[in-house]
Amino acid sequence: MTDLSHLPALRPVQIRTRFKLMGLAAKRKATALAAINLGAEQMPYDANALYRVLHFRIDTADKAAERAKWTGGRMFNLLTGQSAHFVPLYGTHVRQVLSWVGQSVPGGIEPAERYELRLDFAKLAYKALRANLDQPE
Repeated sequence: MTDLSHLPALRPVQIRTRFKLMGLAAKRKATALAAINLGAEQMPYDANALYRVLHFRIDTADKAAERAKWTGGRMFNLLTGQSAHFVPLYGTHVRQVLSWVGQSVPGGIEPAERYELRLDFAKLAYKALRANLDQPE
């Protein structure tokens, strides 16, 4: 595992591409979906669900690291917003992950805001959850 200590533990999500919705119907649809999603963003996961989410996010980051070894892969990562060193999570879930690894949760983390958590913290929480849930390696 590479040393990520030179990177910040947490950062706001960096949006690299943005698609503009056109027309009134598209804007209404986006507003309705945002309202539905707002509650889900702020709800904490149970240990099993957090384990599954971290499994997916860590796997995605590992695949981004493999792709980053060649130019086309780095371009793909840039266009899709995938990072080899960070996993995207909502503030509520960042708090959960940090508590699983015994880290103090920094103030100012908004539950519905998206953040990128350093991969090594996500992997530590994943290992702690796996041990707690008696999951096979």
